[in-house]
This record gives sequence, structure tokens and C-alpha cells, in this order.
Amino acid sequence: MKHAQKKNLILLWLAQAISQAGDAIYQLALLWLVLDMTHSTVITGIIAMSAYLPALIFGLYAGVFSDRMNRFKLMIFSNAGQALTVLLIPLVLWYGHENVWLICGFAFIRSCFNTLFQPALQSFIPMLFPPERIVKINAILITSGHIAWMIGPFFAGILLSILSIKYLFLVDAASFLLGLALLLFITQPIHFSQPEDHSHWSELKQGLSYLFSQKPIFWMIIITFINNLFIMGPAIVGLPVLVKTALNGTASDFAFVEGCMAAGALGGSIIVAQLNGKLSNGIIWSIGLFLDGITYSFLYWANSVELAMVMIFFHGIGIPLI
Repeated sequence: MKHAQKKNLILLWLAQAISQAGDAIYQLALLWLVLDMTHSTVITGIIAMSAYLPALIFGLYAGVFSDRMNRFKLMIFSNAGQALTVLLIPLVLWYGHENVWLICGFAFIRSCFNTLFQPALQSFIPMLFPPERIVKINAILITSGHIAWMIGPFFAGILLSILSIKYLFLVDAASFLLGLALLLFITQPIHFSQPEDHSHWSELKQGLSYLFSQKPIFWMIIITFINNLFIMGPAIVGLPVLVKTALNGTASDFAFVEGCMAAGALGGSIIVAQLNGKLSNGIIWSIGLFLDGITYSFLYWANSVELAMVMIFFHGIGIPLI
């Protein structure tokens, strides 16, 4: 690998790790803040949904859009937009505007910016590295997410022992700005590839037609959607409710519980790597779905934060299998 390619890989990995650690901190801070403000599981669920809606609504179009734009500038725009939006949350709180629906709007806007980043990154990577190295490069970059998902909550737990939860949003904003700064040092290709002259709508229709023609992929997406709606959706909201209401835990406790789940997921990723080639993807996926549901149900018997940490660790192991 050439020196410029090595430098680009290191910069991309660091930018991803830092911003994704900020993502993990933001997600737990948002849920706990809303639950603490409203004491309502319904409103907390609505806020959580607002943070995921843009990916559902604009996700398909974002991929088409990123293919027709300057990918690098789109990544910079996405990070800058997320940083500025997140900064508004502690600002309105410090000025006494504790309006949960205003925070909901900020969460939605931040997620809209976030929806643009990943498709732009995936289109940008082949412009930086030779085709024969793309699979390995992607595998290396994926590790940044696993590590960040674990480090972020543990770091948040430590910060919450000395700071209020509002400051976590500043940490998230700083992570995006630092990630943006690292991206600026990437050695860019001289010529950006130009897409064929097709309309956004025609490209989107082509993508959907391909999806419907590939039945295994189509049904995998449907089953994953159902799993996320009826298992992961309630689980995202249920975990802070469990820690705060049932276990009388603090925001710091919630952060450490999230960190234990991420640590389990990191271990699960290692297991998946060992199982690949020995079991079919369908069997691995089925095992993951089973573990995802059954291990989460064990939390019903958790009577302390420490026990919840142990149980959620084993739940995390099954997540990468899906």
C-alpha cells in the first residue's frame, strides 16, 4: 500500500472512530435527557423514533444523491451539520427553553445530516483505494465502529460522574468537528468520477427493482425491519427506563450498561469471524435473531445495575450475528 493510501486509511479510521464514539454518547444522552425531562416512556419513544426516521424516509434516496455529488464535500457538510445541530441542544437548555419537542426537531435534523454521511463514505472509499483492497479496507473501517460503540458509553459513564448530561452533547459536537478536521487532511483523488446521466428517480427505481427481484435480500430486509420494530425499537427505549425506574440507576449507570452491551457485541464480532465459512449466513443470522430476543428477556429478572450489566453483555454477543 502506498504512503498516501496508508495515511488516508489511518485518517478515515480515526475520523470514523471518533465521530461514532460521539454518536454512541449522543444516543444515550438524548434518551436519558428526554426520559428525565418528561418521565414518559411514550414521549421518549417518539424522540427515539425521530432520530431514526430520516434513515427510513431518506435512506434510499441518500445513496442515489451521494453518487451524484462530490462525496468528500458531502461528508464534510454532513459532519458540520451534525456538529452545529447538536450544539443547539445544550444551548437551548442553558437558556431555559426545556421544550422536548424542540429537542425532537433537533434530533430529526441531526439524523437527516447523518443519513448523508455513510452513502457518501461508501462511494468515496473506491476513489481512494484500488479495487482489490476495497473489501479489506471496509473490514478495517468497520472495526472503528465496534470499538467506538464500546468506548463511547464507557467514556460517557466516566464523564457523567463529574459533569451533567448536557455536556455530553458538547462532546458529541466536538467529535464531529474533530472528525471533520481529520477528513481535511485526506489526500483526495485528482479527478472525481462522474455518474452516468440518469435522473435521481430512475436510479432509485432501478435500485428498488433490483431489491424486489432478489427475493432472499428482500425477505432479509423485511424480517430485519420486523425485528427492529418489535424487538430493537422497544429495547432502545426500554433500557433507560429499566435502569432509571426499576433499578433506580443514574445516567452514569445507564452509560456503563450500554458500554457492556457494546463490549458483548465486540466479542460477538470475533465469534462471527470464526463462524464464517463454517456455517451458512442463513444459519448464523437465525442464531442471531434467536439470541437477540431470548437474551434480552433475561433482563426481566435483573434486580441490580450490576446484574443488568452482565445480562446485557450476553445480549450484545448476539447482535453482530444478525
